[in-house]
Amino acid sequence: MESKKKAQTYLLLMLTSAIWGFQPICIKWIVAEWTPVTLTTIRYVCISAVLFLLLYRQTGGRVLPPKGCWVSLLLMGLNGVALNNVLQFSGLQYTTVTNCTLISATGPAITAFLAAIFVRERLSMKAWLGIVISFVGVMAVVSSGSLEVIRQIDFNFGDVLCFLSQIVWTIYSLIGLRVMDRMSALAVTAWGGLFGGIMTGLYGLGMGELQFTMPGGLAWGSFIYTVFLGGVLSMLGWNLGVKHAGASISAIFLNIMPVVGMLGGFLLLDESLGISQLAGAAAIFGGVYLTTHSG
Repeated sequence: MESKKKAQTYLLLMLTSAIWGFQPICIKWIVAEWTPVTLTTIRYVCISAVLFLLLYRQTGGRVLPPKGCWVSLLLMGLNGVALNNVLQFSGLQYTTVTNCTLISATGPAITAFLAAIFVRERLSMKAWLGIVISFVGVMAVVSSGSLEVIRQIDFNFGDVLCFLSQIVWTIYSLIGLRVMDRMSALAVTAWGGLFGGIMTGLYGLGMGELQFTMPGGLAWGSFIYTVFLGGVLSMLGWNLGVKHAGASISAIFLNIMPVVGMLGGFLLLDESLGISQLAGAAAIFGGVYLTTHSG
């Protein structure tokens, strides 16, 4: 990948992760009025509607995928939307945000491992060192530099669900990498989101969790953020990043999310911000830099 294109891809992945990093604050405001299943269903149907409108204009109405891609797109919707959201939301009912964030930080390593097996992506030792440094940075951010917080971590059933959510997200990325050889990133994102939204809606109907009520102004504003920035822009940006940089390199950028969440909590929710957390943020960015400059 040429240097200019590489820089643009990395900037896109960084922007995507930054937007996703702020998104939990928006979701916190929305789920005070909607169930997570309701939010996921309505959100992805809206995201897909916007993407299909863009796809229709781009292709002149040719929006149907090739016959050989239907199963892959269904699997992307199942893993990246339905299972990823249900597993993560369910896991948070049994575990802490700290545990979930730490488990999420294993995502780059999981992605690199599975990518090496299924798509033959290989990372250098320098890149693996960057992943480790970035993970240590995440630990410093979520623990506020307290070893006591780390020692008191108690893994449970919820942690297993959060770990599985990382695996299915990796599967989503790896399938997308293959499908984008035959379809545009826009089409792949649109169809994957639509199938995922439908599957989540069917799950919600079966479990009695699909309940719509008219939200207040703050929730509406947050919902618009999750659809257009956290959805349309970020989902498309992520798939473009995976297409050009590969699944393993793209995954390391996700560790930027806790940093943005930390800053958002400090600015909007009056949460504390200490030297250890700033040092952790520096380690995260250092790890990202090391991984992306390992080639």
